[in-house]
Amino acid sequence: MFVAVLVVGAALAARRFLLLRSTGATVVLRRLPATGAHGWRHGLVRYDGDFLHYYKLRSIAPGPDSTFHRVEITLGRRRELTPSEAAFMPDGHHVLSFRSAGAEWEIACAPHAEMGFTAWLESAPDVRQERPDFHRLRARIRRERRERGR
Repeated sequence: MFVAVLVVGAALAARRFLLLRSTGATVVLRRLPATGAHGWRHGLVRYDGDFLHYYKLRSIAPGPDSTFHRVEITLGRRRELTPSEAAFMPDGHHVLSFRSAGAEWEIACAPHAEMGFTAWLESAPDVRQERPDFHRLRARIRRERRERGR
Protein backbone atom coordinates (compact mmCIF):
# COMPACT_ATOMS: atom_id res chain seq x y z
CA MET A 1 0.00 0.00 0.00
CA PHE A 2 2.80 2.40 0.92
CA VAL A 3 4.59 1.67 -2.35
CA ALA A 4 1.40 2.43 -4.36
CA VAL A 5 1.01 5.79 -2.61
CA LEU A 6 4.68 6.54 -3.23
CA VAL A 7 4.40 5.64 -6.94
CA VAL A 8 1.26 7.78 -7.39
CA GLY A 9 2.93 10.71 -5.60
CA ALA A 10 6.06 10.38 -7.73
CA ALA A 11 3.96 10.22 -10.91
CA LEU A 12 2.02 13.35 -9.95
CA ALA A 13 5.24 15.19 -9.09
CA ALA A 14 6.89 14.13 -12.36
CA ARG A 15 3.83 15.12 -14.38
CA ARG A 16 3.69 18.53 -12.74
CA PHE A 17 7.43 19.07 -13.08
CA LEU A 18 7.69 17.98 -16.72
CA LEU A 19 4.47 19.51 -18.08
CA LEU A 20 4.36 22.81 -16.22
CA ARG A 21 7.97 23.78 -15.74
CA SER A 22 8.52 24.81 -19.36
CA THR A 23 5.29 26.82 -19.61
CA GLY A 24 4.15 29.90 -17.74
CA ALA A 25 6.01 32.59 -15.87
CA THR A 26 8.01 31.99 -12.71
CA VAL A 27 6.72 34.00 -9.75
CA VAL A 28 6.74 34.10 -5.98
CA LEU A 29 3.29 34.58 -4.40
CA ARG A 30 1.94 35.11 -0.92
CA ARG A 31 -1.41 35.86 0.68
CA LEU A 32 -1.63 38.81 3.00
CA PRO A 33 -1.51 39.60 5.87
CA ALA A 34 2.07 38.45 6.17
CA THR A 35 5.06 40.09 7.79
CA GLY A 36 8.68 40.19 6.78
CA ALA A 37 9.70 37.43 4.42
CA HIS A 38 7.08 34.93 5.65
CA GLY A 39 4.47 33.30 3.45
CA TRP A 40 6.20 33.51 0.07
CA ARG A 41 5.73 30.44 -2.16
CA HIS A 42 7.69 29.82 -5.36
CA GLY A 43 5.72 28.69 -8.38
CA LEU A 44 4.55 29.64 -11.80
CA VAL A 45 1.51 31.25 -13.33
CA ARG A 46 -0.29 30.32 -16.54
CA TYR A 47 -2.91 32.41 -18.28
CA ASP A 48 -6.02 30.64 -19.52
CA GLY A 49 -8.42 33.19 -21.04
CA ASP A 50 -9.92 35.09 -18.12
CA PHE A 51 -8.20 32.93 -15.51
CA LEU A 52 -4.76 33.05 -13.96
CA HIS A 53 -3.68 29.68 -12.57
CA TYR A 54 -0.93 29.51 -9.95
CA TYR A 55 1.02 26.29 -9.44
CA LYS A 56 3.22 25.94 -6.36
CA LEU A 57 6.69 24.61 -7.00
CA ARG A 58 6.47 22.11 -4.14
CA SER A 59 3.06 20.63 -4.76
CA ILE A 60 1.87 17.45 -6.42
CA ALA A 61 -1.76 18.52 -6.83
CA PRO A 62 -3.04 17.64 -10.30
CA GLY A 63 -4.57 21.10 -10.81
CA PRO A 64 -3.64 24.68 -9.94
CA ASP A 65 -3.13 25.60 -6.29
CA SER A 66 -4.88 28.96 -6.75
CA THR A 67 -7.02 30.39 -9.52
CA PHE A 68 -7.83 34.06 -10.03
CA HIS A 69 -10.50 35.47 -12.35
CA ARG A 70 -9.30 38.48 -14.30
CA VAL A 71 -12.33 40.73 -13.68
CA GLU A 72 -12.09 40.16 -9.92
CA ILE A 73 -8.47 41.32 -9.66
CA THR A 74 -7.76 44.88 -8.59
CA LEU A 75 -4.13 45.89 -8.96
CA GLY A 76 -2.55 47.70 -6.02
CA ARG A 77 0.84 49.27 -5.50
CA ARG A 78 4.24 48.23 -6.79
CA ARG A 79 7.27 48.12 -4.50
CA GLU A 80 10.89 47.07 -4.39
CA LEU A 81 12.02 43.96 -2.53
CA THR A 82 12.95 44.37 1.11
CA PRO A 83 16.47 43.23 2.09
CA SER A 84 15.10 40.04 3.67
CA GLU A 85 13.08 39.24 0.51
CA ALA A 86 16.04 40.01 -1.77
CA ALA A 87 17.99 37.27 0.04
CA PHE A 88 15.91 34.52 -1.60
CA MET A 89 14.50 36.20 -4.73
CA PRO A 90 16.40 36.93 -7.94
CA ASP A 91 17.68 40.42 -8.72
CA GLY A 92 15.33 42.62 -10.71
CA HIS A 93 12.12 41.28 -9.21
CA HIS A 94 9.45 43.72 -8.02
CA VAL A 95 6.43 43.10 -5.83
CA LEU A 96 2.91 43.91 -6.98
CA SER A 97 -0.01 43.82 -4.59
CA PHE A 98 -3.47 42.88 -5.78
CA ARG A 99 -6.89 42.05 -4.42
CA SER A 100 -9.02 39.16 -5.64
CA ALA A 101 -12.28 37.78 -4.29
CA GLY A 102 -11.90 39.65 -1.00
CA ALA A 103 -8.35 38.46 -0.32
CA GLU A 104 -5.14 40.47 -0.65
CA TRP A 105 -2.07 39.01 -2.35
CA GLU A 106 1.46 39.97 -3.31
CA ILE A 107 3.25 38.64 -6.36
CA ALA A 108 6.97 39.03 -7.02
CA CYS A 109 8.19 38.53 -10.55
CA ALA A 110 10.73 39.53 -13.17
CA PRO A 111 10.03 42.64 -15.29
CA HIS A 112 8.79 40.63 -18.30
CA ALA A 113 6.36 38.64 -16.14
CA GLU A 114 5.20 41.85 -14.43
CA MET A 115 4.52 43.42 -17.83
CA GLY A 116 2.60 40.33 -18.95
CA PHE A 117 0.53 40.30 -15.76
CA THR A 118 -0.41 43.99 -15.95
CA ALA A 119 -1.13 43.80 -19.71
CA TRP A 120 -3.37 40.77 -19.15
CA LEU A 121 -5.24 42.65 -16.40
CA GLU A 122 -5.62 45.87 -18.38
CA SER A 123 -6.99 44.05 -21.42
CA ALA A 124 -9.96 42.74 -19.41
CA PRO A 125 -13.38 44.25 -20.02
CA ASP A 126 -14.53 46.49 -17.20
CA VAL A 127 -17.06 44.81 -14.91
CA ARG A 128 -19.07 48.02 -14.85
CA GLN A 129 -19.38 47.99 -18.63
CA GLU A 130 -23.05 48.06 -19.54
CA ARG A 131 -24.29 45.44 -21.91
CA PRO A 132 -26.73 46.78 -24.47
CA ASP A 133 -30.36 45.75 -24.13
CA PHE A 134 -31.08 44.71 -27.70
CA HIS A 135 -34.83 44.31 -27.12
CA ARG A 136 -35.14 47.87 -25.86
CA LEU A 137 -32.92 49.15 -28.68
CA ARG A 138 -34.99 47.32 -31.32
CA ALA A 139 -38.24 48.72 -29.87
CA ARG A 140 -36.79 52.24 -29.93
CA ILE A 141 -35.78 51.87 -33.60
CA ARG A 142 -39.27 50.62 -34.54
CA ARG A 143 -40.91 53.46 -32.63
CA GLU A 144 -38.72 56.06 -34.38
CA ARG A 145 -39.48 54.54 -37.80
CA ARG A 146 -43.22 54.65 -37.10
CA GLU A 147 -43.00 58.28 -35.98
CA ARG A 148 -41.13 59.24 -39.18
CA GLY A 149 -43.72 57.47 -41.32
CA ARG A 150 -46.57 59.65 -40.02
